Amino acid sequence: MEDQVLGEIMSDKKICKYIFETILSFKIKEIYYPEKQKEVKDPKHRERKDVRFDILVEDYEHNLYDVEAQTTDKKDLGWRMRYYAAKMDQRYTLDKGKTYRNMKKAYLIFLSNFDPEGEGRIKYTYHTYEDHNKSKQFQDGLEKIIINGKGIPNGENADQVGLVNLINDRPVHLNAIFDEIQTRIKDMNEDPEWRDKMIDYETRMLEKEQEAEEKGMQKGMQQGMQRGIASATVSGIKKLIAALKDFGGNDEQILNRLEKDYGDQFSIDELKDFMKQA
Repeated sequence: MEDQVLGEIMSDKKICKYIFETILSFKIKEIYYPEKQKEVKDPKHRERKDVRFDILVEDYEHNLYDVEAQTTDKKDLGWRMRYYAAKMDQRYTLDKGKTYRNMKKAYLIFLSNFDPEGEGRIKYTYHTYEDHNKSKQFQDGLEKIIINGKGIPNGENADQVGLVNLINDRPVHLNAIFDEIQTRIKDMNEDPEWRDKMIDYETRMLEKEQEAEEKGMQKGMQQGMQRGIASATVSGIKKLIAALKDFGGNDEQILNRLEKDYGDQFSIDELKDFMKQA
């Protein structure tokens, strides 16, 4: 469920295609090579929020698939899916000179380790319907799916149940593909170089987020600006500590990282206090 691990696993075309077929319950003809951590920016509107797709795939029939890992329930999945779908449309689904009937179908899939609806189902699927007649589905070519890691099996196929077990780090012994996925995850988690790479990546992402927060606080803020920036910095440090703990970093490794990045702003005792609070 770490986006970089998900990216490495799903970069394998065979695994990626199998996982999509497991989730969608239909066969996919063939896919082009998956793109991981694909960033969509709008240079003309730098104040707009950028999107980074965990895994973006196009099949040979030009349908688009995006899969995202969601580990924290921020009560915003619907809004997040709307924005991701908009960004996908903006960049990929309709070429210049084509009509709207030429738009590519898009499947937006979120793997979640929490239950967003609280109904215990493994798979939630969303379309657009007419309010007074639910039999009238709006044909917009967009399907949004959430795989609920807290879901309780109730007639789903074994592969979907296996995927939920995988989300929860439970062993899955269904077939060679699930075996290969688990072997790769184990190898990555036991590789010190990979763990260092993940820690560095998480650090960069959180620092980027922190920088954006600080810029937002600076904009139009004349009084109390420094206090706001300091607050954002502390928030970013605590997020970083939590992420490093998730990656298995011990106290010494985390403190060394904090000293390297924030030693000129905070004392050792202050950094240790942040570690206790995170």
